[in-house]
Amino acid sequence: MEKEIFEDRENQKQQEYVDSKCPNCGSKLSFVPGTSSLRCESCDSTFSIESIGKGKLDEEEKDYFAMLDKLSRQSSHTKKQRTIKCDACGANFLLNDKTVSTKCPYCGSNRVVVEEKQEVLIKIDGVIPFVFDKEKAKEYFKDWVKHKKMAPINFKKKLKDVDMNGFYVPYYTYDSNTYSSYTAYRGDYYYVTVKVNGKTTKERRVKWTFVSGKVNKPFDDVLVNGIPTRIDKHITKISVFDFNSMEKYQESFIMGYYSERPSISLKEGFDKAKEMMYQDIRRECISRIGGDTYKDLTVNSRFEDVTFKQIMAPIYSGSYYYLNKKKAFVVNGQNGKVSGESPVSVLKVSILVLIILLIVFFILYFILKDESAKYYYDCIKFFMK
Repeated sequence: MEKEIFEDRENQKQQEYVDSKCPNCGSKLSFVPGTSSLRCESCDSTFSIESIGKGKLDEEEKDYFAMLDKLSRQSSHTKKQRTIKCDACGANFLLNDKTVSTKCPYCGSNRVVVEEKQEVLIKIDGVIPFVFDKEKAKEYFKDWVKHKKMAPINFKKKLKDVDMNGFYVPYYTYDSNTYSSYTAYRGDYYYVTVKVNGKTTKERRVKWTFVSGKVNKPFDDVLVNGIPTRIDKHITKISVFDFNSMEKYQESFIMGYYSERPSISLKEGFDKAKEMMYQDIRRECISRIGGDTYKDLTVNSRFEDVTFKQIMAPIYSGSYYYLNKKKAFVVNGQNGKVSGESPVSVLKVSILVLIILLIVFFILYFILKDESAKYYYDCIKFFMK
């Protein structure tokens, strides 16, 4: 059990055996995206990486509650790690060689501190390798820029100083069987004829009926980002990966890239996963309630047979300057999905809002014959002259 859960001694020996230097010239080796090879940055020699396991790696899943118990009692399974800690965005990156970085790969800040300390580390089970290089990532970013409809007209022309780094983000994946019960009131619409100010009209009413039921739903590979930072929302948006291409963890796959350790605990990760599962369960309950509407929905869920893996997935983190303001973006290193900060044109937004208002008032004025809408519609026409 000890060997399965923690970075055991044998695993540490295997990692130490992996040399990041070229045996031909002594220069640095780096993983080549989209291949299973390492390449020397100086003599261009290549060396194959032999796969030791590929796919969803369900056999690597570990019992969640057993792990929590181990972590609460474990103090001897520690490993010394050198990390870069960024005071600007809170990122913590592992240093896999003797190079001392003076810049955060996330936000580009120089406010970084190199730390070395003993930590209890959970064994990394899988790694999703980079599929394309930095130049291709920049192409995905440029294509993303072209589709930013609300950006200023001169955005692309004034875009400059695009900087980018590749790094591996730690994720937890959780599996669980869930057993839920729900109660609610289902609302069914019906209409009655009433008189208002002497006029006959139909009035909608609701018939409420108490309902209850059960939902049993299994979840597989619920993905939780292990690094909450200031760009966490953008990383979450692009966190969609093909687990079938995942490799069983070998240090060779991360050579030449930054890798970050999780800054949230295993339990904190599962709390996030439970919330994601709960929202899915809640939607399932709502679909079973039926009717036209509902109220007072209460859902109680149990999470059993919980297992997890810790994996690493490829992300390109970039930044650029626009009008002397720094903006951040990220690119999924497997499928090219992009998310980031984009400037917004006040003029374009104002025009869009005005168009929406005109459409609303047009409907009210010409269909509903609303006098108040006519007044505002005439005001808008006056200011547009």
